[in-house]
Amino acid sequence: MENNKPIKELELYIIRHGQSMGNAGYDKSNDELTQREIHDPVLTEKGRTQADKAGSYLRETPFDAVFSSAMLRAVETATEILKYQQKTNTLKILPVACEMINAPDYMGATMDDIRSINANAVLAEGVAPDSPMIYSSAIENDEAFAYERAEKVIGYLRSRYRNGEKVALVSHAAFMTYLAFSIMGFTKNAPAFDISFNNTGITRVIFYKHGTNIYGDTVFEVINDTAHLKENGLI
Repeated sequence: MENNKPIKELELYIIRHGQSMGNAGYDKSNDELTQREIHDPVLTEKGRTQADKAGSYLRETPFDAVFSSAMLRAVETATEILKYQQKTNTLKILPVACEMINAPDYMGATMDDIRSINANAVLAEGVAPDSPMIYSSAIENDEAFAYERAEKVIGYLRSRYRNGEKVALVSHAAFMTYLAFSIMGFTKNAPAFDISFNNTGITRVIFYKHGTNIYGDTVFEVINDTAHLKENGLI
């Protein structure tokens, strides 16, 4: 008998970080700013509130794993989300999920820096200790590199989670666009449309076992969910 029941392999929540000092528009020409403050800004007070509200909003979603890029604004956001989780408190750092525009001379935060924010942070499985913590923009004008990183992230998660797990990934707006395009099947050129991702906007994608779902193997259930921001006057 034909099995008509959809078999969910992975439920992926892609979440943009909260508002950062960079998003708020501070003066990058200020001589007193450090390289890290310029290239790896932390969250503003509003950004921390956004992250807290996102965590509260997702508290009934028991994540099997929570990942973030190694950039501090993503680490802070994921840490706030994890405070509401009972199933896991480990933050898995996936450096390849960093933002698109990064200075070639900025090497990124160290794991010690990251653990000063979240003591339970670890490098994601399979990430070598000597791997770069950030990917510079020296070659990122080449759209192919953007898609290559996006496909690595998707392949990484899909190869490890195949039994209906719920997984969160905290990342960055421009990179999330390429993640979404890659999931949609674009692998070379960006389509003739863009996607808006608000700070802590939540995108939920379901990956089904091939051929078991009549609506397709991949379904975007929501893109840029901002209900937690609207109900708290944060948007």
